[in-house]
Amino acid sequence: MTIDKLTDNRVLIVLCKQDMSDFSLDYSKMKFDDNHTRRILMRILRLACVKEGIEINGKSVMLEAINFDEECYLLVTINSKKQKKYRLKSSRSSLCYHLGNSGNFLDAIEQLYRQNVCCNHNSAYMYNDEYYLIFDYPSIPQKLRRVLSEYGNRYKSSIATAIIKENGKQLCRHNAIAQIGKYLI
Repeated sequence: MTIDKLTDNRVLIVLCKQDMSDFSLDYSKMKFDDNHTRRILMRILRLACVKEGIEINGKSVMLEAINFDEECYLLVTINSKKQKKYRLKSSRSSLCYHLGNSGNFLDAIEQLYRQNVCCNHNSAYMYNDEYYLIFDYPSIPQKLRRVLSEYGNRYKSSIATAIIKENGKQLCRHNAIAQIGKYLI
């Protein structure tokens, strides 16, 4: 068995014919579903990573096997598990509408302001050069929904709304429709 470190996160393991018979492995029958194969491959993997000084605990490991000239080549790739976890600060439900460009954003606000729909808890954000209106209500009047659906799309995910609130640039914190709309007429 030979072990070669290719990069900081890749190791090549070559099992010769003798190694395959010593470990009771048959390439044509190697499946990770098989307990014996999985146990042997995990031992070989740990041995190779310890020998090469690569940490595998808490990381994702990809193992590729190739049979060539009665030898088995195992390519091991180790990657960090980077999963973003979001925890919402408040459980208060809110509605988020993606309005896209500034033209749609201003047209929607102008229409809503002209209709004089009373809705105090709304804010305006810009995130990735796109505009959003966020309402701190679980639902909004039908009149308001019609106008907003004409100019944009509703985000149904509370996580998407939280990401916009956290990372977006806040244009107007309170009563954005009234605050911005009065300058449009």
